[in-house]
Amino acid sequence: MNNTDLPQVINQFVEYTNSENSKDFINLFAEEAILNDWGRIFKGRDSISEWNKNENIGKKSRFQILDSHETAVNNWMVQIKVNGNGFNGTGPMEFKISDNHILSIRILPN
Repeated sequence: MNNTDLPQVINQFVEYTNSENSKDFINLFAEEAILNDWGRIFKGRDSISEWNKNENIGKKSRFQILDSHETAVNNWMVQIKVNGNGFNGTGPMEFKISDNHILSIRILPN
């Protein structure tokens, strides 16, 4: 499941989701990070923590990386398979990272 070509913070995003580790999961994000889930915007750790509780770890999501590539410096497109009690299927996530933190994620329709 760990992709050696990806930055550690993206692998940890998957690892902490799969192990239901909300504390370490939320600390992957920069203080002012933005998560865009199909147009729904969550700004900052507190808001992303609520998304996590309601849409991610709180729904027992499990991620599997299917494919990834760097689109620009510190920008990655990652195709992820999701299973759990919420969304089930595959879709792309676009990550922007800096200094081992996630600056933004866009969860896009497949």
